[in-house]
Amino acid sequence: MELKLLIEEFIINYGLISIFIIVALEYANAPLPSEIVLPFVGILAFKFDMNIFLVILVSIIGGVFGSVLNYYLGYKLGQPLLSFIKNKYPKTKKSIKASYRWLAKYEKISVMLSRLVPLARTFISIVAGVTRMNVWQFTLYSAIGISVWNIVLILVGYFIGDNMDLIVNIMNKYSLVVGIIGILVIGFYWITLKNGKEKDSDKYINQEV
Repeated sequence: MELKLLIEEFIINYGLISIFIIVALEYANAPLPSEIVLPFVGILAFKFDMNIFLVILVSIIGGVFGSVLNYYLGYKLGQPLLSFIKNKYPKTKKSIKASYRWLAKYEKISVMLSRLVPLARTFISIVAGVTRMNVWQFTLYSAIGISVWNIVLILVGYFIGDNMDLIVNIMNKYSLVVGIIGILVIGFYWITLKNGKEKDSDKYINQEV
């Protein structure tokens, strides 16, 4: 059966619980592309007159749950898990390396921004667990990024309706915009951090003098 029909049948039978499960699985790296799943959830929310605010809230909770689940998989299983994934699915090597680079350069904010970038968002949770990132910071920044991503995609489906070609076109443009915004935010964050360190350094020097 086609993926969309399966999701529709699942939501008809189980409502909000099904949305939680579907989104949690997607964020736990199940083969369910959010660029298709989340707009379709919005389409079904409109079709079946579901409360859109509850749909979005449940989707965010599901996304955070799936992300934290992956975080703990990385935390407990560590590097052997990533090695297994890379050997089993060679195409994931670039995404995993990108996740490491993001965390190494931008720390907490990388978890938030990576949720908005299709390639980087795939394995950031596992890598954050492997690198032992603080779980509360991981959860907070993940929730912010997940909220933005889920809200945009679900509302696109809710307001545009069952026109996946148009939705895909919009999301392609959206990803480009998000990438540009991400670069600007990272640049601002880096400059602010650098200035903060320089001020601390000057303060320390003045105290020494």
